[in-house]
Formats: sequence, C-alpha cells, structure tokens
Amino acid sequence: MIVEFIGCSGAGKTSLAKEVRRRSHASRRAILSVDLVHDRAGLRWMTDPSTINLAADVISFPSFVRAYGRDGAFVRFAFDRLRRYAPSTFAKYNYRLNIVRKVGVHELARRASDRRTVLVDEGVLLSAYQLFVYSDAPYGDVDLDRFARLVPMPDRVVYVRAPLDLLVERAIRRPDPRRELAGRSRNQVADRLARAVELFERLAAREPVRDRLLTVEITDDSPEGFEEGVHRVLAGTGIGAAETPPKQVRSIAFVGSEASGKSTILNEVEAWLGRDHQVRRIHAGKPPSTWVTFLPHVLLPAFRTLFPEQRLLRVEAKMEEDPPTRGSYPLLFAFRSVMLAYERRALILGALERSSRGTIVLSDRYPSGTGGAPDGPQLGHLPLPPGRRSARRVLTAVEGRLYRDIPAPDIVFHLSAPLEVTLARNAHRQKREPEGYVRLRHAISADLRFDGSVIHRIDTDRAFESVVIEIKDAIREAIDGSDPSPP
Repeated sequence: MIVEFIGCSGAGKTSLAKEVRRRSHASRRAILSVDLVHDRAGLRWMTDPSTINLAADVISFPSFVRAYGRDGAFVRFAFDRLRRYAPSTFAKYNYRLNIVRKVGVHELARRASDRRTVLVDEGVLLSAYQLFVYSDAPYGDVDLDRFARLVPMPDRVVYVRAPLDLLVERAIRRPDPRRELAGRSRNQVADRLARAVELFERLAAREPVRDRLLTVEITDDSPEGFEEGVHRVLAGTGIGAAETPPKQVRSIAFVGSEASGKSTILNEVEAWLGRDHQVRRIHAGKPPSTWVTFLPHVLLPAFRTLFPEQRLLRVEAKMEEDPPTRGSYPLLFAFRSVMLAYERRALILGALERSSRGTIVLSDRYPSGTGGAPDGPQLGHLPLPPGRRSARRVLTAVEGRLYRDIPAPDIVFHLSAPLEVTLARNAHRQKREPEGYVRLRHAISADLRFDGSVIHRIDTDRAFESVVIEIKDAIREAIDGSDPSPP
C-alpha cells in the first residue's frame, strides 16, 4: 500500500510520516519513500536533504523511464503548465526535475508496496504545489480535474490540515524556510499559504482523491494534538492494527535544570529497570565525539584558549543578557552548536538502532524543540544576517535538519525544583557549576517542548523516595498498562 501525505507546507506531513514509520520500525511494516533511496549500501551516511534528492534523481530515473508509458500523460500535462506559468527559468527547470523524481519514486514505491506500506510525504500529488501555488497564474476546476485524473494515485491520501495562523507561524520560525517563502514578509507568506490552503481544499474534493481520503486535523503545537493525529493515521490506514501494544516504550528521557536530580534519579531507575529489562544509558547532554567531529574536538581546547569569549557557556550567558542583532553571534559558537547537534543525533540514533528488541534507552538530558533551550537547537531562534547566502544561515539550516532527524522520546520526565533548592544542591556537589550558570539554566529549562512525547512534570523538592515511586509507577503503567502500585 502507498500512503501519500498532502497539505500545506508546515502542516506536519513529514513529522506524522516519520512518527508512523518509527512506531512500526520493529516490524518494518511501514517505510518512508526516502528509504527506498537512502537505505542502500554506500548511501546510508547521507543526511542532507539536497544530497538525498540528488541521489534520488539518479536512482529514480530508470523507474521514471519504466513508468512513462503509463504516466506520460501526467508528465506532459505538468511540463506544459510549468512551461507556461513557472515563475522563473530556474523554477521551470527545478520543478520539472521534481516531477521526474516524484514519478520515479512513485514507481519505486509501487513495486515495494506489495510487501510493505510506503509512506510518501513529498509525492506526486504534492506536485500540485509547483503547478498551482508557486505562481500567480489562475487555475480552475477543469485544471484540477485533469490533474486528479492524470496524476499517479496512491492507495490512501492523508490530508493534513492546520489553521492558517499556525501555518504562517511555523513558516516564519523555520530555520530553513522554503525557497519560495524565504525573505518574504509575514503578509506575503500568509497570502501564499492561503492560496495553498484553497488549492488542497479543492483538490481533496476531486473524486479520485476523495475516494481515498483520510483527513487529519492539527489544530495547535501541543503533543496531545500530534499524538491524536498519529493514532488517526495508524488506525485509518490499518498500519497500527497489528501492533501489540500500539506503542512500545523504547526511550525515556530525564530533563531539567542543573541540580534538579537527574543523575541521582537515573541511577535508581536504571538499577530498577535492569532487573527485568535490557537497559542502555546515554548522556545526550554530553555526547561523545564521532569520527567526523574527532579532529575538531582535538582542536577545541586550543580555540578556547585563543578565543575564550567564544566558549559555548559564555556566549549563551551573554546572549541571554544582550540578545544578538542580525547575524552578530560568533561563528565558532555556531560551528560548535552544529557539532553538538551531529553528535547528539549520532548518539541517540545509534543507541536506538543498535539496541536489541525490548531494550529501553535511558537518556540523561535530551534535545527539545524549544529554540535556545539546553541541549536543543541554538541557532534557529536567532536573527539571521541579510541575504540568501551566508555561513551562519547555512549552519542554522544544518543544525535544524540534524535535530529534526532525532526521534522524540517515548516518555519525558521533566524534573524541576525551586531556584533556591537547585542553588543549594549545586553548592554541595563535588563538581559545582558557577552560580550564574545554574541560574541561567534554571530559567531556560522551565519551558521545554517535546512534540510527540508523553511528558511527566516532576517536582523534586520533596522526599527522594516519593519522587522515585511516582516515576516508577509512570514507567510501569506505560510499559505494561498495569495499575500503579508501590515498587
């Protein structure tokens, strides 16, 4: 079965598809269409979307040639409309290349769909964006009817809808905005997205699409709304029907400010879980270097000596006191932030992929979706320099992509305590942190976002035993659905 996700940019198509794939990872019942390209010997190292698209252009072209006899009428229709209405010569070439790739990947998916469900988040139906949205040329029901009649159709269509104001907000805060929206004002972005909303509403009403349609409403950025959307896709497509239980607990993250009790509680939970489960523990706050980052790590002490004002903690503290103007933050800080993103992704994906079935990965700290928060993206919320090309803009986009590759943990325990308590605890630690650093981390750890995770907020300013009991009960209930009982 082929399941294609359609909807406006920023609606959440890719996030939903990735989460559905993740929840069926053990059985491999569902894969992403990009896996048909990426999951090949010599190509698994690729992470940059542009590089993956280039590989897809090459790999999918023979499939495009095979499919042309069946889908040639659609290709000719799309090419003719782009010839007449593409907004630029570059767009005319680039969009045609997109059509060739999408038709070729659809053919790859068609051949794989008898064994597995293929989830497509950038498919042939979404080429309607290039044909009808990214120019001001008029289109009518006749054009949409012809498009729907000719386009290679998936077995199921998941239409992801979201309010226009949410789409605009997500588009504005994206660290790597789509080329067609980059540099535009909020009103211009809203106008372009409103045109896309109208298009997909009208396209969803076309008979070939309507007969295969599953609509998923994403009304806000809440984890609960995202979770409801995932369950609707799983149930509506039948992918989750054979999953027992629907969601296996594979990763548990403990997050919070300095001296909130993470390590002490983790020690207790690791020993308790280890009696009945395979457990793997990682520290996402301090990921080890990889073969890619080993040399920069070797040189880092020298850079810190030469440029002490660009140490990560000093820059964080300075930016909190005096937010940077457009592109004024140090390049060394940006480079170090990208290194950390790469190392965290390697650590977390490696722990999940190399662990045997049933293993629970416990993580001390974890990347959140809150810009500027500890262990999360550090660049996306900062003002970018003017112009399309700059080192800071490229590093910001790379960091954002790396963090988006990291799956959300199944359970998050957000530990907190009053500032005076964390300061007192820090004063009695063997390795004390500077008071200003503890105060800063306490402030920015208050609002951490983990989309797609079950979050438990735990106050640790009480008896240690009661904290541990509450955490164990939550884990036990998530693992086996049993009623909470004393450990």
